[in-house]
Parts: sequence; structure tokens; C-alpha cells
Amino acid sequence: MGKAPADSFLVVHRFMWGRLGLSGTTLLVFARIYGFCSGGGEFYESKPNTAAFLGISERTVFRAISELLARGLIEETGTRRARSGATKRYALTERALSAHDGPSPHGGGSHDKVPWRGETACHPIRKSENKHYES
Repeated sequence: MGKAPADSFLVVHRFMWGRLGLSGTTLLVFARIYGFCSGGGEFYESKPNTAAFLGISERTVFRAISELLARGLIEETGTRRARSGATKRYALTERALSAHDGPSPHGGGSHDKVPWRGETACHPIRKSENKHYES
């Protein structure tokens, strides 16, 4: 199983576990799919690549996708063919999209209701100067 680049990340929104009740690897796979599809796109990453990105087995990805299909959160929309083979394409269902309501406080397709304060200045300090640091 491959590895994702060190600077890779995955956004998990509160509605995914709060409203949709997802957990564990199913939550992670949904977050990966959501990242590709939330703007109206489709997800067609191969199961081996999804598994490598998340650090899980291909079988676990298959089970998570099966669960998401059964829950009506994603739907199969066809097949994408490439030189290396074919992959199934998935899109978010209306149920998944409606669970994530309201505009994003900072744009970009996120709808979590988190107050956005923009970037803040970051100045390194010593641990001894940080009154919140517990050793």
C-alpha cells in the first residue's frame, strides 16, 4: 500500500459525524469523496489510491463505499476510463448535500458554521512564556 505525500490533508466537517452519523473509516472515505464532489464534481479516484491516501486497505475502502451507497449519501454515476484502467464515478446525493447547509464563512464550498477570523499573526514564544502550556 502506497503513502500520501506528507503535506496531504483531509477536511472533515462537523455535519459529517453530527448530522450524517458517520464514523471511522466510512467518515474518512466520505470526507475524501466530499472534497472532490462538493462543488458539483465527481469522485473517480481508484480504490488503491484512496486507500493509499488514507493509509487503509483497499477492502476497507470498498466496504466504506458500499456503506455510503447503502445509506444514500453517494450514487454511482458511471465509469471513467483511462490508460491504466477504469474506475467507477461517484457523486454526492441530495441527502448528503442538504445535510451541509448555509454558506461558508470564508467561501470555497465549506458550510460549517465556524467563525472565520482570517489569518492571525503567529509569533513563536518559549514554553515558559506560554501561560497555557502544561508540562
